[in-house]
Amino acid sequence: MNNKCNELTRNHAQSLTRGTAIHRAGLGLAGMALACFGLIQAAVAQTSVVCDVAGDAGVGHGQAKGSPVPLWLDIQQAAVTDDSEGNIFFTLTVNAPIPTIPTWSKIEEGGQLTWSWRLVSDLAGLTVVRNGCFGANGSAIPACYFLDFIWSVQDSTFRARLLDNTSCTEVVVPYALSPDRTQIILVVAKNLLSNRSLIAEPNNFQFLTAIVAWDSNGVGNSSYHHLDWAPDLNEGQLVLCSWSASVDSTCSCQVIQKTN
Repeated sequence: MNNKCNELTRNHAQSLTRGTAIHRAGLGLAGMALACFGLIQAAVAQTSVVCDVAGDAGVGHGQAKGSPVPLWLDIQQAAVTDDSEGNIFFTLTVNAPIPTIPTWSKIEEGGQLTWSWRLVSDLAGLTVVRNGCFGANGSAIPACYFLDFIWSVQDSTFRARLLDNTSCTEVVVPYALSPDRTQIILVVAKNLLSNRSLIAEPNNFQFLTAIVAWDSNGVGNSSYHHLDWAPDLNEGQLVLCSWSASVDSTCSCQVIQKTN
C-alpha cells in the first residue's frame, strides 16, 4: 500500500499553467487517498491539529455577521500528517456534509467556493505579492503556497490544486471526501514544495486554513469573501500553526493524547 500511495501522488501531481482546470481525481483516486489516510493513522505519524469554534463562519472574515453561511462552510478542525513515502496529508473537517452540488446565494450566479490552506516557512518572514494570481491590480496578498479544494459553479466540478502564488504555477493534487462528506483529504508530495523562498524545509512549516467564496459578479477584492479562518484572526491579523515531521502539536485545541 505504501508504494501505491506514493504512486498515486506521483502520477497525479503534474504542473498546470495558470487558469487550467483539470480534474483527474475520480472515485478510484478518492478511495486510494482514503486508504492512504487510514494507513497513516495506523502508522501513528506525526500530526498537527488546529481546532475552530463551531458557528463562527460568516461574510466578514470569519465573523458571524452578514449573510448566513451553511455549516459545510464552517471549519471544525484541520490536521496535517505525513507518511514514510514523502507525502503530506491535509485533512479539513467541516460542521456538515458538503453537498454533491454546493449551492449558496453568494455564488449562485457564478464563481467558486474554496476550502483552503496557506503554507509558508514562518509568519515572521512573510512577504507579499502585488499584482499576483488573485485580486485586483495593485492588491497585495501573502507570498505562500495555496492548497485549495475548489467547487466551480460554472463547471459544476470539484478539483484540488497546489499553487505557488509568487509564480502562479499550479499543480493538480489528489483529493478525497470522507464517506459522510464532512472531511476533505488532500495529498501533497513533499517534493512539490520546491520553492525554498516560501518553504525552506518541507518537514517544517506553518499553516492556516480558510474557506473563501468568490462571486464572479463582484469587482476586484470585493468579489472575495473570507467566511471562516482556523486559527481565527487576531484583531484582523493572520495567525498560523506549526507542523513538523518530528513532533505532534495542537493549536487552539486541548492537547490530544495518542493511545496505543
